[in-house]
Amino acid sequence: MIRRYRNKRRYFHRKNRRTRVQVRRLAQIWAAGIAAALALLVAAVCFLTQGGERPGVEKGELLVCVNGGGDVELYWPGTTDPTALYQVEFTCGEARETRYCSQPSLHFSGLPEGAELKVQVRAVADGKTLFGTPRQLNSWKTFKASLVLQEGLEAPEVTGVLKEGTVFLTWTGGGERYEIFRTYEMLTSGAANRVPVASTRDRAWSVLWKEEERASLRSFAVRASWQKRGFILCGPASVPMEESNQNLPSGGELSLTYQETGSRLYALEWNGIQCHHFEVQRWAGEDWQTLTRIAPEAHMRYETGRLGSGSYNRFRVVARPAGDLDSDLGTEEAAFWASVSPLYGTVWPIQNLTLFENPGKGDRLASLPGGTALCVLAEEGDWFRVRYGEEYGWVDSRFCMINLPEYVGDHCSYDITNSYDSLFAVHGSPIREVTHQVLPGYENIQTAEGTFLVPYLYPCAKKLLTAAQAAEADGLRLKIYEAFRPQEATRFSYDTTEKQLNNPARTETGEQMGVTVFKLMTDGGRFHLGSFLARTISSHNRGIALDLTLEKLNGGGELEMQSAIHDLSWYSETYLNNLNAKLLEGYMTGVGMQGLSSEWWHFQDDGTRAAIGLNACLDKGVSAEGWTQDDSGWRYRTAEGSFVRDNSRIIDGKRYTFDGDGYC
Repeated sequence: MIRRYRNKRRYFHRKNRRTRVQVRRLAQIWAAGIAAALALLVAAVCFLTQGGERPGVEKGELLVCVNGGGDVELYWPGTTDPTALYQVEFTCGEARETRYCSQPSLHFSGLPEGAELKVQVRAVADGKTLFGTPRQLNSWKTFKASLVLQEGLEAPEVTGVLKEGTVFLTWTGGGERYEIFRTYEMLTSGAANRVPVASTRDRAWSVLWKEEERASLRSFAVRASWQKRGFILCGPASVPMEESNQNLPSGGELSLTYQETGSRLYALEWNGIQCHHFEVQRWAGEDWQTLTRIAPEAHMRYETGRLGSGSYNRFRVVARPAGDLDSDLGTEEAAFWASVSPLYGTVWPIQNLTLFENPGKGDRLASLPGGTALCVLAEEGDWFRVRYGEEYGWVDSRFCMINLPEYVGDHCSYDITNSYDSLFAVHGSPIREVTHQVLPGYENIQTAEGTFLVPYLYPCAKKLLTAAQAAEADGLRLKIYEAFRPQEATRFSYDTTEKQLNNPARTETGEQMGVTVFKLMTDGGRFHLGSFLARTISSHNRGIALDLTLEKLNGGGELEMQSAIHDLSWYSETYLNNLNAKLLEGYMTGVGMQGLSSEWWHFQDDGTRAAIGLNACLDKGVSAEGWTQDDSGWRYRTAEGSFVRDNSRIIDGKRYTFDGDGYC
């Protein structure tokens, strides 16, 4: 036992001694490594550290301007060190070269088309090591670019004024943004002959140059540009705008006119006069909004773009003097109605429809569920061309409801109160769960922008337009409170009101009116609930009925009728019609619509229903959700009426990406 214990103690003693030796050796290795690293650091300080400071560069990006034909210009931010130069290293095809220059620009020519160009630019200055050996100091910032030289980039077309130090340029062309350059009389040999002075996303630019800067000023040019990784790619320069005196009259009439150049496309034209620039403005409901600024020429023209169908538009042109944007040298206004067309309008089938390859013939591409929001891409006879998912085809327009604000436009006004504060009441007595509520099926009728969706069968909408224009001739306008009503709202309103007929009628403040709801509504039984609310399917559910009134065209308010609109009582009977109600009746029946004896505000198009054999209706409400197009491209609209922006979304099984304006 004693021997075994002694042997075990010797074993652990030898093992611990080996462990201590290993630790000492490991510490020696670490010490040697640290010493070597310190030695290397000292060597780097002694042999690599440069005397002086590295040259700095100003903020900005490298501009690579591709002119075509193997001609390239480079521009980059200048250095903050006046003694520094610029080192430019580039390779293109088999060519490799390093150049030094004193100006922050360089011009290459004769480069091979289709070859890859790689560029590195840095500021450099003279320096020394600690031992006095000359050494080059490089800026911390190095500008780099890599691209394939190719043709196809286009120069903007520029117009403008360069006069007495005032510069105002406008241009056309496609680019993410635009770079403005000015030209000097003398530049260092080998440098590009322009200097970048501004960058903008607009297509207009103006500035007033100081007197001392004008001596070296020759002209201005504009290039379209695109942001690339680490640099900005610029296309060819526009034709330079030279400083000149334009021979324009110093005053006189602008003689502003307008003309339609295409479907809802308009051009404004006027005479040019001597001024700093013209402002084209549009009335935005409460104030004038400036759309663009244009340099003066002998003959002026502005394209409005596609205007809303049936929209009332006011434009004006203001001639502004230099330096005083609050005064003008002349102002003229033009006001007009845009023509009416369903192009880009929103439509909903009132029933399930077939999507055909061609108008009414060809392959059947898909079955469209009733109530699906579609965008009209074209019209041919009784057919609309639409997009459904990834299919493009034609549907029967006679069975489509169209959004009236996008078709009839400003010829009517719209206040769909059932979407935010229902006016359904019994002669001043609110109906619980109905009055001042959002009725079922109207949840998506008021959009996020505060506008309304007003679905109405397309053939009926054509008749409505004629009635609206007749009212306009008398200085009046039709104001629509309801068009399509989902069947679920009809059932809810009828059932909820029926349960309260025997309740005491009360005022808005809760005071009893001394009669029951039934007596107040029906004149003691002379009429009935069905006189005012449909028990089953109504013409509203089929998209062929309207509830509307009259208002003065120039914001004078609604005309007085014998009762409030949506007063569900015998006080609304048409035998009580006053002169204003009879005037409304004349406009509507004059285009072939029929009234309802119990409601002075209600008119329906039974003629259209019979002509097309319409028997269907929609139970649920509609929304704007779906694809919609305009002249700029496709966007996807949500049920709230807003567009998907700066985001990606999976739609119909595919992922789409949308920019800041909502375009796919």
